[in-house]
Amino acid sequence: MKQRWVTVVLTCIALVSVGLIVSAERKNRRLAKQAVAYRIRAEQGDVKSQSILGFMYEHGRGVPKDYVEAVRWYRKSAEQGDAYGEYALGLMYHEGKGVPQDDSEAARWCRKAAEDGNALAQDALAIMYRREGVSPDYAEAVNWYRKSAAQGYPEAKYDLGYMYYYGYGVPQDRGEATRLFREAAAGGDEYAKRALECLRRGTSIDPGADLRGLQ
Repeated sequence: MKQRWVTVVLTCIALVSVGLIVSAERKNRRLAKQAVAYRIRAEQGDVKSQSILGFMYEHGRGVPKDYVEAVRWYRKSAEQGDAYGEYALGLMYHEGKGVPQDDSEAARWCRKAAEDGNALAQDALAIMYRREGVSPDYAEAVNWYRKSAAQGYPEAKYDLGYMYYYGYGVPQDRGEATRLFREAAAGGDEYAKRALECLRRGTSIDPGADLRGLQ
Protein backbone atom coordinates (compact mmCIF):
# COMPACT_ATOMS: atom_id res chain seq x y z
CA MET A 1 0.00 0.00 0.00
CA LYS A 2 2.81 2.42 0.93
CA GLN A 3 4.57 1.79 -2.37
CA ARG A 4 1.32 2.47 -4.24
CA TRP A 5 0.92 5.83 -2.50
CA VAL A 6 4.53 6.73 -3.30
CA THR A 7 3.86 5.91 -6.94
CA VAL A 8 0.71 8.04 -6.93
CA VAL A 9 2.54 11.00 -5.34
CA LEU A 10 5.44 10.78 -7.78
CA THR A 11 3.01 10.57 -10.70
CA CYS A 12 1.18 13.66 -9.46
CA ILE A 13 4.46 15.56 -9.09
CA ALA A 14 5.47 14.56 -12.61
CA LEU A 15 2.13 15.69 -14.02
CA VAL A 16 2.35 19.03 -12.22
CA SER A 17 5.91 19.53 -13.47
CA VAL A 18 4.86 18.78 -17.05
CA GLY A 19 1.95 21.20 -16.68
CA LEU A 20 4.27 23.95 -15.43
CA ILE A 21 6.68 23.37 -18.31
CA VAL A 22 3.85 23.51 -20.86
CA SER A 23 2.49 26.67 -19.24
CA ALA A 24 5.93 28.30 -19.31
CA GLU A 25 6.40 27.39 -22.98
CA ARG A 26 3.02 28.89 -23.84
CA LYS A 27 3.90 32.06 -21.95
CA ASN A 28 7.25 32.31 -23.75
CA ARG A 29 5.58 31.87 -27.15
CA ARG A 30 3.03 34.55 -26.26
CA LEU A 31 5.78 36.96 -25.17
CA ALA A 32 7.76 36.25 -28.34
CA LYS A 33 4.73 37.13 -30.47
CA GLN A 34 4.23 40.31 -28.45
CA ALA A 35 7.88 41.23 -28.94
CA VAL A 36 7.47 40.91 -32.71
CA ALA A 37 4.40 43.14 -32.64
CA TYR A 38 6.10 45.75 -30.45
CA ARG A 39 9.18 45.72 -32.69
CA ILE A 40 7.07 46.49 -35.76
CA ARG A 41 5.46 49.47 -34.03
CA ALA A 42 8.75 50.55 -32.44
CA GLU A 43 10.48 50.61 -35.83
CA GLN A 44 7.63 52.81 -37.05
CA GLY A 45 8.49 55.31 -34.30
CA ASP A 46 5.87 54.51 -31.65
CA VAL A 47 7.46 55.71 -28.39
CA LYS A 48 5.51 53.43 -26.05
CA SER A 49 6.41 50.38 -28.10
CA GLN A 50 10.05 51.46 -28.04
CA SER A 51 9.99 51.68 -24.22
CA ILE A 52 8.23 48.33 -23.90
CA LEU A 53 10.67 46.67 -26.30
CA GLY A 54 13.55 48.11 -24.29
CA PHE A 55 12.02 46.61 -21.14
CA MET A 56 11.64 43.23 -22.85
CA TYR A 57 15.30 43.23 -23.87
CA GLU A 58 16.43 44.40 -20.43
CA HIS A 59 14.58 41.59 -18.67
CA GLY A 60 14.64 38.88 -21.35
CA ARG A 61 10.88 38.79 -21.88
CA GLY A 62 10.10 37.20 -25.25
CA VAL A 63 13.59 38.04 -26.53
CA PRO A 64 17.10 37.16 -25.32
CA LYS A 65 18.29 39.46 -22.55
CA ASP A 66 20.43 42.13 -24.20
CA TYR A 67 21.28 45.33 -22.32
CA VAL A 68 22.82 47.02 -25.35
CA GLU A 69 19.66 46.46 -27.36
CA ALA A 70 17.57 47.59 -24.37
CA VAL A 71 19.54 50.85 -24.22
CA ARG A 72 19.07 51.36 -27.95
CA TRP A 73 15.28 51.22 -27.68
CA TYR A 74 15.10 53.17 -24.43
CA ARG A 75 17.18 55.90 -26.05
CA LYS A 76 14.91 56.08 -29.10
CA SER A 77 11.94 56.48 -26.80
CA ALA A 78 13.70 58.95 -24.50
CA GLU A 79 14.82 61.13 -27.37
CA GLN A 80 11.17 61.48 -28.36
CA GLY A 81 10.31 62.68 -24.85
CA ASP A 82 8.75 59.53 -23.39
CA ALA A 83 9.06 59.87 -19.61
CA TYR A 84 9.41 56.14 -18.92
CA GLY A 85 12.06 55.82 -21.64
CA GLU A 86 13.98 58.71 -20.07
CA TYR A 87 13.75 57.14 -16.63
CA ALA A 88 14.74 53.67 -17.83
CA LEU A 89 17.71 55.06 -19.77
CA GLY A 90 18.81 56.91 -16.63
CA LEU A 91 18.76 53.66 -14.66
CA MET A 92 20.79 51.90 -17.33
CA TYR A 93 23.46 54.61 -16.96
CA HIS A 94 23.23 54.40 -13.18
CA GLU A 95 23.79 50.62 -13.22
CA GLY A 96 26.17 50.53 -16.18
CA LYS A 97 23.97 48.16 -18.15
CA GLY A 98 24.56 48.34 -21.89
CA VAL A 99 26.47 51.61 -21.44
CA PRO A 100 29.45 52.70 -19.33
CA GLN A 101 28.33 53.59 -15.81
CA ASP A 102 27.83 57.36 -15.68
CA ASP A 103 26.19 59.11 -12.70
CA SER A 104 25.91 62.45 -14.47
CA GLU A 105 24.05 60.92 -17.42
CA ALA A 106 21.88 58.94 -15.03
CA ALA A 107 20.94 62.13 -13.19
CA ARG A 108 20.35 64.02 -16.44
CA TRP A 109 17.89 61.48 -17.83
CA CYS A 110 16.17 60.92 -14.47
CA ARG A 111 15.70 64.68 -14.15
CA LYS A 112 14.12 64.88 -17.61
CA ALA A 113 11.74 62.06 -16.70
CA ALA A 114 10.99 63.62 -13.31
CA GLU A 115 10.21 66.97 -14.90
CA ASP A 116 7.95 65.15 -17.36
CA GLY A 117 5.97 63.80 -14.39
CA ASN A 118 7.23 60.22 -13.98
CA ALA A 119 6.72 59.30 -10.30
CA LEU A 120 9.45 56.64 -10.30
CA ALA A 121 11.94 59.11 -11.74
CA GLN A 122 10.95 61.75 -9.19
CA ASP A 123 11.67 59.29 -6.37
CA ALA A 124 14.92 58.21 -8.04
CA LEU A 125 16.08 61.81 -8.47
CA ALA A 126 15.32 62.47 -4.80
CA ILE A 127 17.46 59.47 -3.86
CA MET A 128 20.26 60.89 -5.98
CA TYR A 129 20.00 64.22 -4.19
CA ARG A 130 20.21 62.42 -0.86
CA ARG A 131 23.22 60.25 -1.48
CA GLU A 132 23.94 59.29 -5.09
CA GLY A 133 25.26 60.95 -8.21
CA VAL A 134 24.68 64.63 -7.41
CA SER A 135 25.65 66.98 -4.57
CA PRO A 136 23.64 66.11 -1.44
CA ASP A 137 20.71 68.48 -1.05
CA TYR A 138 18.04 67.36 1.41
CA ALA A 139 15.64 70.19 0.59
CA GLU A 140 15.74 69.28 -3.10
CA ALA A 141 15.33 65.61 -2.22
CA VAL A 142 12.20 66.45 -0.21
CA ASN A 143 10.87 68.46 -3.15
CA TRP A 144 11.06 65.45 -5.49
CA TYR A 145 9.89 62.94 -2.89
CA ARG A 146 6.84 65.12 -2.34
CA LYS A 147 6.04 65.28 -6.07
CA SER A 148 6.31 61.51 -6.36
CA ALA A 149 4.30 60.87 -3.19
CA ALA A 150 1.56 63.20 -4.45
CA GLN A 151 1.12 60.79 -7.36
CA GLY A 152 0.57 57.93 -4.92
CA TYR A 153 3.94 56.19 -5.27
CA PRO A 154 4.28 54.15 -2.01
CA GLU A 155 8.09 54.11 -1.97
CA ALA A 156 8.19 57.91 -2.17
CA LYS A 157 5.69 58.17 0.68
CA TYR A 158 7.96 56.08 2.86
CA ASP A 159 11.04 58.04 1.78
CA LEU A 160 9.31 61.36 2.50
CA GLY A 161 8.16 60.00 5.86
CA TYR A 162 11.75 59.08 6.65
CA MET A 163 12.82 62.67 5.93
CA TYR A 164 10.16 63.95 8.33
CA TYR A 165 11.10 61.36 10.95
CA TYR A 166 14.69 62.58 11.14
CA GLY A 167 14.12 66.19 10.05
CA TYR A 168 16.17 65.96 6.85
CA GLY A 169 15.30 68.91 4.62
CA VAL A 170 12.10 69.60 6.60
CA PRO A 171 11.28 70.38 10.24
CA GLN A 172 11.20 67.13 12.20
CA ASP A 173 7.61 65.89 12.48
CA ARG A 174 7.11 62.34 13.75
CA GLY A 175 3.32 62.61 13.36
CA GLU A 176 3.62 63.41 9.66
CA ALA A 177 6.21 60.67 9.32
CA THR A 178 3.83 58.13 10.84
CA ARG A 179 1.00 59.22 8.56
CA LEU A 180 3.18 58.78 5.50
CA PHE A 181 4.48 55.41 6.73
CA ARG A 182 0.90 54.20 7.10
CA GLU A 183 -0.03 55.31 3.59
CA ALA A 184 3.12 53.68 2.19
CA ALA A 185 2.48 50.45 4.09
CA ALA A 186 -1.10 50.37 2.80
CA GLY A 187 0.40 50.58 -0.68
CA GLY A 188 2.58 47.54 0.02
CA ASP A 189 5.93 49.14 0.87
CA GLU A 190 7.92 46.74 3.08
CA TYR A 191 10.21 49.47 4.45
CA ALA A 192 7.15 51.34 5.75
CA LYS A 193 5.77 48.18 7.35
CA ARG A 194 9.03 47.67 9.22
CA ALA A 195 9.07 51.33 10.26
CA LEU A 196 5.56 51.04 11.69
CA GLU A 197 6.58 47.91 13.58
CA CYS A 198 9.49 49.87 15.11
CA LEU A 199 7.09 52.62 16.14
CA ARG A 200 4.68 50.06 17.60
CA ARG A 201 7.49 48.61 19.73
CA GLY A 202 8.60 52.08 20.77
CA THR A 203 12.03 51.73 19.15
CA SER A 204 13.75 54.16 16.83
CA ILE A 205 13.86 53.55 13.10
CA ASP A 206 17.33 52.47 12.05
CA PRO A 207 19.17 55.46 10.48
CA GLY A 208 20.34 53.03 7.80
CA ALA A 209 16.84 51.74 7.09
CA ASP A 210 16.48 53.82 3.93
CA LEU A 211 19.24 52.13 1.96
CA ARG A 212 16.94 51.24 -0.91
CA GLY A 213 18.67 51.96 -4.20
CA LEU A 214 17.20 53.20 -7.44
CA GLN A 215 14.53 50.88 -8.87
